[in-house]
Amino acid sequence: MIDTAECAGIVRSALTGQPVEIESTDDPATGLILVGRICPDIVLVGPVSGPLDVIGFLEVLHGAEPDLPVIVGIGSGNSALAGQAALLGAAVLAHPYRIDALLRLLTSLVRRERPLDLHPPDLDLGRLRIDGAAPRMWLDGTEERLPMREYLLLRYLAERTGAVVARKDIIRAIWGVDGVRGSNTLTVHIMRLRRRLLDDDSDPQWIQVIRGVGYQFTVPSPSTKGRDT
Repeated sequence: MIDTAECAGIVRSALTGQPVEIESTDDPATGLILVGRICPDIVLVGPVSGPLDVIGFLEVLHGAEPDLPVIVGIGSGNSALAGQAALLGAAVLAHPYRIDALLRLLTSLVRRERPLDLHPPDLDLGRLRIDGAAPRMWLDGTEERLPMREYLLLRYLAERTGAVVARKDIIRAIWGVDGVRGSNTLTVHIMRLRRRLLDDDSDPQWIQVIRGVGYQFTVPSPSTKGRDT
């Protein structure tokens, strides 16, 4: 990984528990030495600077290891760099990285003879934490196990906190059917999740209906009522 020490630390922390080993440097020239020494399965390059810039690094690496998968993190508004990196065979990802997107890309790019079995990271929304490896959640610190379909639905909505998500997109993602056939099933599962979140169907705060469109997931401030009241 070639990136700033701060970003490398964030990625390293986010990937704790995953079956990966990370070597990092903030200098592209040192990164080339690391590649030759450790023979990595994949290289992640962030927007670093120095005597050897990102494109120079990619040109040297591509010439020496044309089949080595490379991901380049591109900051917003830097489409020229994205285009140059793509021409050199690199996959492009928005920087700062979204860890879930990075995990998906890592899984898809690592050579097939050495597949990665990566699980999604835990999703921490403050009051609500959702396990990345098992169907369970913690609401205000209290753990609760979930049926798998409720877990998948909750995670799908929570990963899109604040966004309005269409009913048909939810149904297709969770049940793999069209929106008409899965409509009643989705409604029932939304009601069950609201109960687990101590939400009020008459005035929901966690999962709100956006009439004619779908649902919006938000994390409300703690109420004065506890779980046992």
